Amino acid sequence: MQPIKHQINLYLPRFRPPKLSQDVLKFIKVCSISWLILIVLALVLYVVQSYLETEILDLNKEQAYQANILSELNAQAPSMSVDKNLEQSIEREKQLLANKKRAISFLRQDTISKKNSFTPLVAQLSQQAIEGIWLSKIEIMNQGSDIQLYGFAQNPNQISRYIAALGEKNAYRGRTFKQINVLQGELRWKQFFLSTKQQVNNTSVNVISAGGENE
Repeated sequence: MQPIKHQINLYLPRFRPPKLSQDVLKFIKVCSISWLILIVLALVLYVVQSYLETEILDLNKEQAYQANILSELNAQAPSMSVDKNLEQSIEREKQLLANKKRAISFLRQDTISKKNSFTPLVAQLSQQAIEGIWLSKIEIMNQGSDIQLYGFAQNPNQISRYIAALGEKNAYRGRTFKQINVLQGELRWKQFFLSTKQQVNNTSVNVISAGGENE
């Protein structure tokens, strides 16, 4: 017997593997594209994060450098705090200068005779440093034998101390203030008037000598 030979054509459609449906292929494509997009986004985010971290690090270094420079400048700068003692000394000098200016202005007035010098009276007034006393006007009359003072006081008791302090000065030694008027009121500063002249009317007045004693 002769052997029987069979030939099979494997390229026939029935021998081909089954194809995937269009929906499945589309789903696979969408998933692949989505994964590719996610990978690209992850890479972009990683690059951006690395860049931002680098920038933040550089900014921190720059801030630390500037803070170090500022600290050095602050250490080199002189102290700007106000010295209280110096401030008080300046205020005293200003007050003394103002008193001297008032004395000079008064000496220039025509009411002062050229033949007489009342400089000691005015100069020794400017040397007083009683707190709470402020002179606003000075009058020298009768060729310097009488003097009248106008001013303000925080406390009437300070006027007695002021007169006692004047009594220690040569120009006021032995002088008696026969008129002492203090205008009382609700204001913080009390206006006062001192005069060595005798009051014209018979009204009784409080008399204090330049030595500080009541008469």
